[in-house]
Amino acid sequence: MKDFSAPVNIHEKEGFEENCNWKVVINSQYQESFARAGFDSFKRFFDLQGGTLIKKIKDRSVVRLEISDTSFFLKRHAREKKQIQVQSQSSLISYCSEGGKEFANFFAFRKNGLATAIPVAMGEKIFSDGTVESFLLTEDFSPYVQLEYIIRNEPSQLEGQEKSKKRKDIMRAVASYARMMHEKGFNHQDFNATHVLLADVESELPKVALFDLQRVDQNRLQKFRWPIKALAEFNYSTLENGIFSDEERLFLFQIYKNRENSPLSLWDRFQWVWTQAKTKRIARHTAKRHARKRSSKGSISS
Repeated sequence: MKDFSAPVNIHEKEGFEENCNWKVVINSQYQESFARAGFDSFKRFFDLQGGTLIKKIKDRSVVRLEISDTSFFLKRHAREKKQIQVQSQSSLISYCSEGGKEFANFFAFRKNGLATAIPVAMGEKIFSDGTVESFLLTEDFSPYVQLEYIIRNEPSQLEGQEKSKKRKDIMRAVASYARMMHEKGFNHQDFNATHVLLADVESELPKVALFDLQRVDQNRLQKFRWPIKALAEFNYSTLENGIFSDEERLFLFQIYKNRENSPLSLWDRFQWVWTQAKTKRIARHTAKRHARKRSSKGSISS
């Protein structure tokens, strides 16, 4: 299995076109193979055709495609107002776009030993009118799978009393990753079963990695809130199908707090109550949002 937590070395290339200039940053492990395949410019990456559309919204799209018999995810960001040029202190990568920001987050996580999907390349095309297009290319994260996929499509892997230890092993691995992530100074703001990847789920020490690092908080002034927001988000995402119990979600919190073999402190108990309340708020907010969508569809069809 590839090392999903190894630091990333990069190769940068810049170029100029009429009314714009561009930059491409490539994971050095892929530099030679992409050069041989003719990937020598922003346009060569951004204009890739084919593949399977995974997601498309107003400001971005994600396509799964094959390049030289390897599967990748290409996230394209529509033309947006250029961000202030940022020199990421945690990654030392300069960027001015959403694609660049996410690549810098991948770089920073890997630099701190936090496993992620494999960042392959990013590019930015900066136009003279102050707008920018960008992309992010990551390799398919197989053999890792999304926890959400298991819950929705293969629930028999986790259901039943006989699988209780397996569920706790997963919770232990996720909690340990979350604690390390926060200790290193990062908070994934969409820390849920969709973005949590698992491998070796039959072992006592399942491997955990993350993907989709577009929304990462590094504001240490907010650090006291990170466990509440992250664990509540994750807890809500594990409610589906009733596979994980409230007791197992409490176990997740105990592992995160290093309290598996000792009682929760007064502050810990306060945080746990706060996390439960936040989980319920997320559930109510999500239910209202879904109700609005159903109402809107009903109005259109009528």
